Amino acid sequence: MRTILAFAGMMVCGLAPVSLGQPGEPIAQPGTQPERPPVIIRGIEYVKLESRDATRARMLDLLAPARVKWGSFSVVGPFEYKKQGELKVPHGPEVDLARFALGGAGPDMAASYIGKDGKASRWIDVGQKMDERIDFHSLLPEAPSGGFVWASAYATVSAVVDKPTAVDIRTGSDDGMRMWVNGKLLIDADEMRGLDPDNHKVRLDLKPGVNHLLFKVSQGQGGFEMQLSSPPVIDDLTRQMLEYHLDVDFPTTPEAKYYASTPMIMPPEVVMEVGGLAMLPDGRPIACTRRGDVYILDNAYESPAVNVKHTKFASGLHEPLGLSVRVEKEGGKDVVAVYCVQRGEMTRMVDLTGDDVADVYQTFSDGWGVSGNYHEFAFGPKFDDQGNAWVTLNVGFCDALGKSIVPYRGWALRIGTDGSITPICGGLRSPNGIGFGPDGQAFYLDNQGDWVGTNRLAPLVEGGFSGHPSGLRWRTDYTQEMEPIGKRPAVLPATVWFPYKKMGQSTADFVLASPRDGAVPGAFGPFDGHGFVGDQTLCTVMRVTIEKIDGVHQGACYPFRRGLQCGVNRIAFGKDGSMFVGQTDRGWGSIGRARYGIERIRWTGLVPFEIKEVKIQPDGFLVEFTRPFDPASAGNAESWRCINYTYSYHAKYGSDEIDTMTNAVRAAEVVSPTSVRLRLDGMRSGGMGYVHEISIPGVRSADQEEPLHNAAYYTVQRIPSGG
Repeated sequence: MRTILAFAGMMVCGLAPVSLGQPGEPIAQPGTQPERPPVIIRGIEYVKLESRDATRARMLDLLAPARVKWGSFSVVGPFEYKKQGELKVPHGPEVDLARFALGGAGPDMAASYIGKDGKASRWIDVGQKMDERIDFHSLLPEAPSGGFVWASAYATVSAVVDKPTAVDIRTGSDDGMRMWVNGKLLIDADEMRGLDPDNHKVRLDLKPGVNHLLFKVSQGQGGFEMQLSSPPVIDDLTRQMLEYHLDVDFPTTPEAKYYASTPMIMPPEVVMEVGGLAMLPDGRPIACTRRGDVYILDNAYESPAVNVKHTKFASGLHEPLGLSVRVEKEGGKDVVAVYCVQRGEMTRMVDLTGDDVADVYQTFSDGWGVSGNYHEFAFGPKFDDQGNAWVTLNVGFCDALGKSIVPYRGWALRIGTDGSITPICGGLRSPNGIGFGPDGQAFYLDNQGDWVGTNRLAPLVEGGFSGHPSGLRWRTDYTQEMEPIGKRPAVLPATVWFPYKKMGQSTADFVLASPRDGAVPGAFGPFDGHGFVGDQTLCTVMRVTIEKIDGVHQGACYPFRRGLQCGVNRIAFGKDGSMFVGQTDRGWGSIGRARYGIERIRWTGLVPFEIKEVKIQPDGFLVEFTRPFDPASAGNAESWRCINYTYSYHAKYGSDEIDTMTNAVRAAEVVSPTSVRLRLDGMRSGGMGYVHEISIPGVRSADQEEPLHNAAYYTVQRIPSGG
């Protein structure tokens, strides 16, 4: 191991706590009495109006009266775009640019245009989307399951000012973009690229009245999206206080009633693009960022979290994408060792002086290669019960296909307590998540792409092959005959498939609600022992349950918490049993309103009514609910639906759901006040595994409440024998 002793005096960057600015302000809390004390934000009384938008607009008018007033966005499409270079070909609304001149009428919401493949296209009002990703795949009607390819679309928004106003905006797109302001073309970029909200920085000279911004975005393959951002009209602290109270009065998702979330306020100098997240022994969160810094967070358990102190523990790392904390012996005494995986090594950091700043940086292990390819991410470590560290390595990307140019890209490695490496298995693509199941089995999460039909959770088995061929060359038994599909080792089956978009688009991290992973029994509601997985695109956290049938791990995934502020990249349980969520969207676009941050999810004490767990039976499933159900509805076979489908194993990017079949529900037998034995015809296993999508349109709780979530997705690899 190589050790570097850093001069601590040069490393200190303790940031002062953020002040509330209004000492003694009453703070609303979810679930408190209706007659709460007045809430004052920057000297302005917060008043709840009929809607979230109206309440926010009133507060912004009083807090920043000279601000630009942005309208709601509208989108229309898809239109033709057959190849790069055709973005300049006008369609539909572009033909009538006069409507988008200063003071013009704007989009004709009643108009119908001839769109792609001759189909009619009409404007759709999609609401307030400023500072949020606009995903045309999800907003435009009749999108194919794999999204639109070779198409274009338009978006428009108005900006109203009372006097001449110059405003600096940032915008970007995947792929190309044209932008007009009051009919004048300001951006013309016919490019193939991913979304970067900072692609273009433009100063707009807005005139008194209604100004119109019109965008045209092209789509080759992959993402079909854009984002428009303007300078904040109020400071971050004020915005955070306002959003907190808006969330209390107008929850953005029904799940907030049961699992409330609190984003942490970040000072401007802290760019919290979270790559790793863990807890120190005293319960304080510690996070590393994609920009190479590590921060310790004090006062992180407050709601709202506006007094968080950020102390820079370490810096100068190369995009660390994982963090673990261990108490170890050093010099005869206990020390807290912080481990992270950079692109080229696993690093151990220790604070010897107790000032929350790392004094020692050690190269603990560097037994893998780095070619310089932009996509060679490295994830981990996660420690097993024997003290070994597990690391997963991303393949590089060349022309959208994964490549393993250097060892051991596309592999999982186990690193011993002496820093030595053991290559465990290859075939990984983009393995952004490592964890351990209830029985100690190591698992990883992979992201949809070439050779990966949709996101999946799969076991890490020594000598195994997970399906992506780029890393086959690093096997000790490699021969060129392995390259044809038929000659490859058998593919390790997915434990859980996450149906694309129904259950996320880019999975990240895997933790169990168990003491081993820092959870407090009973403190996070009815889901003790369940796995939790983040989604970086859709800003969600999902649940997972796993069982073992005939020696094979398989299980189900379930919706859990939507509506978070940014893409979920890391998850960790805090000392009080709440869940901390580390977030980022750079390079991996997310639909959230923020670019990065940390959010804390806590159970409110209320139990939602929904499917708790699905377990396979020889002729169906045993379905357990979180609360007692109405037996008449749950015991009625007409209240249930089930279909099953699988995915293609091919070099193309992702796979549609294929070979779909309906399972006839023969019976729904009430086993207990919270359990139903579901008997089905036509269950399937084999191949890549079959997702059995179970929905409950007719099931109600004992007090006639609808389920919070109405579906579960069980991946069948083996069907148990028996009756």
